Amino acid sequence: MRRAAHLFEGVTRFDNLLRAAGTAAKGKRETRAAAEFLERVELEVLQLQRALVAGTWRPSAAHEFVIHDPKQRTITAVPFADQVVHHALMAVLEPVFERRMIFHSYACRTGKGTHAALARVKRLVRRFPYFLRLDIASFFPSVSHAVMQETIGRVVKDRRVLDLSATILRGPPERGSTGRGLPIGSLTSQWFANLLLDRLDHRVQETMRIRGYVRYMDDVVLLDERRARLHEARREIETYLANVLDLALKPSATLVAPVTEGLPFLGWLVFPGTTRPRPANRKRYRWRLRQRTWELHRGLRSPESHRQGVASLFELLRAGDTLGLRSQWAEEVTMSD
Repeated sequence: MRRAAHLFEGVTRFDNLLRAAGTAAKGKRETRAAAEFLERVELEVLQLQRALVAGTWRPSAAHEFVIHDPKQRTITAVPFADQVVHHALMAVLEPVFERRMIFHSYACRTGKGTHAALARVKRLVRRFPYFLRLDIASFFPSVSHAVMQETIGRVVKDRRVLDLSATILRGPPERGSTGRGLPIGSLTSQWFANLLLDRLDHRVQETMRIRGYVRYMDDVVLLDERRARLHEARREIETYLANVLDLALKPSATLVAPVTEGLPFLGWLVFPGTTRPRPANRKRYRWRLRQRTWELHRGLRSPESHRQGVASLFELLRAGDTLGLRSQWAEEVTMSD
């Protein structure tokens, strides 16, 4: 596939940056940073355009915070102006990345998502008796900037776009760069990570010829008729990750097993005949429901917000076979009103 050229002009066009500001502001218009930017949007966009064209734009310091959902992760809240740059860049790069991606990669992409990925896995566990679930050790923090740049360069020829990508990878100048890591929470991080593991996708499907394959970001699953073939695939992938992508598997979480034991994927256990939430996720959903109800009774949450939260949680649970669980929890919610 030919590498894409003449992209930078599209990234820095005024109308592209203006649209990017609107996209970045979705759901955030009430925040101070977004409101201040949008209040003088034409001037702000013009300043960004000039800095990008001159090659002087640099990321600003970001705010970091830790979540436990379920494991500890450090989330990076990128300043709003930087988000605009990220959206402007990806508006041009997304179609370029998309053209080379395999069908059964489900993260970030329009028309894909967690529900489609889970539906694919449900079909596969009825076709194949064994699965290999891969867990890449500390994936986002471990990504090599050098490998990431080389990966982007495999599909993009435009030098100025490559320079801008490198600037985003390095991050704020005052922080210094370790040469590794993609900040979780950034649009470019999601797409860059997706492109990096797209190389693994092509390796598994085109070289190793594994037919049962699904990837949602770094949640990777292979299925086959033979357990021995999956053990062999694990060794091949481990070597490929180490030698080509400079990544490693997490041995304790990488598993070959029969599908009858339940395939762990995106917070679910997928069996040939049913799909259940993993115990830790079920516990977390129950806690979230009770927390929302507690906040409602103490006036910390409006009835409308409570209803929306419960509806959102129940919609998530509908991805699996949870009718009895939803009925039980709905009764609890009703009794507590």
